[in-house]
Amino acid sequence: MISIIVPIYNVELYLEKCIESIINQTYKDIEVILINDGSTDKSGIICDKYAKIDDRIIVLHKENGGVSSARNKGLDIAKGDYIAFVDPDDYIEPNMYEEMFGIIKTFGVDIVSCNYQQIDENNKNSIFFKLDKDEIFKDKNKLIEVIFKYKNFDMIIFNKLYKSNIFRNIRFPIGVNLGEDLRILYPTIKCAKSFYCMKKVFYNKRIRKSSLTSNKKIEAYLNNVREHELFLQNVKNDKTLDYINCYNACSVNLYRHYKRLLDRIYTLSDREEYKKIENETRKKLINLYKNNNLSIKYKRQICLLKYNASLYEKYRRLSMFWKKLKK
Repeated sequence: MISIIVPIYNVELYLEKCIESIINQTYKDIEVILINDGSTDKSGIICDKYAKIDDRIIVLHKENGGVSSARNKGLDIAKGDYIAFVDPDDYIEPNMYEEMFGIIKTFGVDIVSCNYQQIDENNKNSIFFKLDKDEIFKDKNKLIEVIFKYKNFDMIIFNKLYKSNIFRNIRFPIGVNLGEDLRILYPTIKCAKSFYCMKKVFYNKRIRKSSLTSNKKIEAYLNNVREHELFLQNVKNDKTLDYINCYNACSVNLYRHYKRLLDRIYTLSDREEYKKIENETRKKLINLYKNNNLSIKYKRQICLLKYNASLYEKYRRLSMFWKKLKK
């Protein structure tokens, strides 16, 4: 049986389509765990309505505690041999779990991921990975490399099917509502032995301006930086992994997150409050300059920051202004 966990908070406009896409799966041996995380709209009512329609649905109503808290509640009560997660404003293709379950049975892997597409508010879609074939991984160092080069196994959880034993001692971090997927990336990789990446698109991810993943507060940028650094620290402490290889693979991601954090600080009215973080981030970017995996373009930008921080800031402000004009 597959336990499918859906954390829910104020998504009444999208929830029915999400639930319908799950209960209409061609793979029927499922339990659908709907965790209503203190919704103030009609989301809870919708959950209860579907629980009366389909006895495979379990509804748990709780006080609002964030998406990690909701997912953990689902993990605590899940009875399936396999675990999956679906976000409540997204929807999945009818044969998603039948195909993914078939991969696990055929190849004996611990985690299988599928391709997914992002759908914006104008219903324009874009496939995330440009893949021409499926791929199986038993070398974790190679897997980490492709994760951070965005080749086929993303750091998110919604496009994956896991053997349930992987989550025996793993829970999502409470209080981290942005970057929580990255926080459990290392533990799940550590527990698993093999991974399968599918080229087929089975998951439809909505991109909403009001969603948590669209949050532009500085805390979101800070959290992304910290989660990447924590991941690398975990890898460094794990002697079974090649830290240098993982660091090199992650370096472009680190560069982008450091740069975005600096860009956000440049726009703050209370910038002095973040002066220490600004200086630390500048130093981290300069340290990345020594990494030969960065392109010449990125190295030039870091070089400019290193020798003339004021000029670099003007360059970044102009770049951000130009991007706004092009939209």
